[in-house]
Amino acid sequence: MKSTALRCSGAFAALLLVGVAAQAAEIFVAPEGAAGDGSRARPFTALEQARDAVRALKKAGALPAGGVTVWLQPGVYRRTQTLELTAADSGTAAAPAVWRAVQPGTAQLHAGTLLKPDSFQPVTDGAVLARLDPAARGHVLQLKLAPLGLKHTETYPAVFNNGGGLLELFYNDARMPLARWPNGTNATMERVLDRGDWSKGAARHGGAFVAREQRVARWNVAGGVWLEGYWRVPWDPQTVHVQSIAAMTRQVTLAESVAGGIGSKYAKAPALGDGQEPWCALNLLEEIDLPGEWCVDFPSRTIYFWPPAANGAAQLFVSDFEKPLVTLKDAAHVELRGLAFAGGLGNGVEITGGASDLIAGCTFRNLGGWGVIVQGGVHNGVRSSDFSALGHGGIYLAGGDRKTLTPCGNFAENNHLHHLGILKKTYAAGIHVGAFGPGDAVGCRVAHNLIHDLPHAGVLYGGNDNLFEFNEIYRVVLTSGDMGTFYTTHDWTSQGNVVRHNLVHDSPRANAFYMDDGDGGDLVEGNVIVRCHYGPFIGGGHLNVVRNNLIIETDRGLHFDNRGVSRGYATDKGLRGKLQTLPVTQPPWSTRYPALPKILALDLGLPHGNVFERNVTIACPKPLDLSGKKTDFADNILRDNLDLGAEDARFVNAAQLDYRLRPDSPVFKKLPAFQPIPFEQIGLQRDAFRATLPPRTAGAAAGRGDVFDSGTDLEQSNRTAPRKQ
Repeated sequence: MKSTALRCSGAFAALLLVGVAAQAAEIFVAPEGAAGDGSRARPFTALEQARDAVRALKKAGALPAGGVTVWLQPGVYRRTQTLELTAADSGTAAAPAVWRAVQPGTAQLHAGTLLKPDSFQPVTDGAVLARLDPAARGHVLQLKLAPLGLKHTETYPAVFNNGGGLLELFYNDARMPLARWPNGTNATMERVLDRGDWSKGAARHGGAFVAREQRVARWNVAGGVWLEGYWRVPWDPQTVHVQSIAAMTRQVTLAESVAGGIGSKYAKAPALGDGQEPWCALNLLEEIDLPGEWCVDFPSRTIYFWPPAANGAAQLFVSDFEKPLVTLKDAAHVELRGLAFAGGLGNGVEITGGASDLIAGCTFRNLGGWGVIVQGGVHNGVRSSDFSALGHGGIYLAGGDRKTLTPCGNFAENNHLHHLGILKKTYAAGIHVGAFGPGDAVGCRVAHNLIHDLPHAGVLYGGNDNLFEFNEIYRVVLTSGDMGTFYTTHDWTSQGNVVRHNLVHDSPRANAFYMDDGDGGDLVEGNVIVRCHYGPFIGGGHLNVVRNNLIIETDRGLHFDNRGVSRGYATDKGLRGKLQTLPVTQPPWSTRYPALPKILALDLGLPHGNVFERNVTIACPKPLDLSGKKTDFADNILRDNLDLGAEDARFVNAAQLDYRLRPDSPVFKKLPAFQPIPFEQIGLQRDAFRATLPPRTAGAAAGRGDVFDSGTDLEQSNRTAPRKQ
C-alpha cells in the first residue's frame, strides 16, 4: 500500500492531506537536526510533535485506511518527560497507530542524564584517601552531585529491598556495580547476639551480631553503612542501616529491625539463629577496590568512582528519571515496534486499560524498574521483545474480572528475559501474572518465552484461567530459596490455571512448579523438568492435577504434603478471606469450577482432590516425596506414575538438551498411556520481529548463586542444542 507523508507546521495551523482516505499516513521523527514538518525530508525533532500530528490527523477525520505510522529515525531520543499516549492517540483494527523504528533497535528512548567524563576529578583530600583501599588510591575519581540538580542522591532509608531510590551509574552502556564487601561472595554472622524487636512499641530496636571479619572496623559508620542480607528467610532480602560497630569485639548493631528478626527462622540451635544467613556491605567508600566500583558518599553528596579504563573515550550517564518512558492510558490499537528503552530509574512502558495495544520487537535494558507493565484492558500484549539488566522484573500482566471470570486476553509471547532483579532481588520475576502486584489476572497467556539468570522466580502467577505454555526457564532462584521456576501461593480460589508443555532446567535451588501454602486448582501437564530441587510441588492445597510430566535428574521428583494440618489452614484468615470476596458457590464460579464448592464442606486442613498421574521420573534420588501421614492423603489420587530409576529413557539427545522420547523409549512400553510432549515447540520461535534464535544452553546452574549481584553475566556452559527454526 502506498503512503502519504504528513506535513504540518509547528503549530499545526494547516493540515495538508493528499488522498488520505485511501492511503496510510506517515510521520517522520529524528533525534537531531533542524525543526521540520514531519516529512521524510524534514522530520520532526520531538516525539510530542509526532503525537500531536497524529491527533491533528484524527481531528480532521478518521485515520486513513492502513492507519498511521510514526517512523523514528536511528539515534538516541533523550527523554526528560514521559511520552503520554491516551485514547486521543488510538487507532482501529483496520487503521492502527504505529510507532516504529526505521531500522529495528536503532531508535532508542533514553532517560539517562549524561555526565561529562572530565567532570570527574582526582581525589586529593587526605581524609578521603586514607579511607580508600590502598589498591584504589590513584584510580578513584570524584564528582560533586549538588551542582547537577539530580533528585535521587539522598540518604538511603533505614530499611529497603528495592535499591533504596538511589540513582545508578552507567559507563559505555554497562551498569557499574556499587562498591561492596566481600567481592564475589557473601559474609555470614559468627554469632547472633540479639534478633531485634520488630513490634510497633517503644521496645522496637535493631538486632545485633558478631561479624567474622575484623574488616568491619574500617567502615565509617558516621558516614552511613548499610548491610544487605537474607537475615531470616531465603526469600526476603533486606538492606538495613547500621547503628554502630564495636571495633574490638566486631559487634554490629543494626539501626532498624527486620520483620521476624535476624537469625534464621529455621535454626534449631543456638536459639538466636545459626549465623549462616548471607549478607554483604553496600555503597562504601572503603570498599571501592575493583575497577568499575563506585559509591555515593551521602554526607558530602559526592560520587566516588574507579573507571573501568584509565584512558579512552567513554560515555557516562546516571539514571535519575523515575517515571515511565512511555504510557498508554485507555488507548486502543497503538503499536510500539522495534524501539529500544533505556536509561531510566523507573519503568519502560506502562499500559493501563485500552484494547489491542502491542509492544513488539522492542528492547528494554538498563532500566531501574520494570520493562513493561500491562494493567487492565483487553488483548494488550508484549511480543518478541528482549529484556535484560533491569532493576525489577520484566513483564507484569493483569486484567479481567475475577468475580465474573471475564478474561482479558492480555499476553506475553516469544520474549527473551534475563539478568533481571538487580535492585529488587525477590518477587521481581521474568513475568508476573496478577501475583504480587496491584491487579487481578483472568485469562492471560504466557507462551514461548525464554527466561533465565534470575535471583528469584521465573514466573509468578495468581488469578484464574491463565495459560502458561511452551516456555523455557533455566538458571533461576540463583540467590534465594524456597521458590519455584513457576510459583503461585496461598489462594484456594486461584482456579483454572494451566501450566503445560514448558521446559524448566538447571535450577537446583528451585521447585519446578510450586503450588505453595495451600494454593489449588492448577493443571500442570506435559512439562519437562531437568536438574531442579523439586519437580511439581503441592504444598497442602486442593484440586491440583499433575499429569504426564517428565522429571529428570531432580532431587525430589513429585512432592505432596499435608502442611495445612499443622498450619491451621482450616481457619486461615487469608485463605478464608478470599473465599468470602468471590461468589464461589454461584455461577459462573460454581459451573466453571464445580469441585470447589464441594470441598468447602470438608476439613480444609487436609488436602483434597489432587491428582498425580502418568508422570515419569528418571534418575531422581527420591521419585516421590510425601510429607505427612498416609491417611491424610486419602482424598487424593496417585496412580500410574513410573519411575525408571537410572534406566536409559532413550531421549533423542539429552546431552544437547533434546528431551524428546525416541519411539523405542521404555516409557511407552511401561506406561502406554503416556502422551508424547511437543518438545520441538518449546521456547522462542522465529517470527516477523525475531529473525534469529539463541542456542539452547545448559550448565552449572548454581554458578555464582550465593552472590547477591545478579546483574553481571554469569558463567555459561558450552552445552548448546539447535532449536527448531
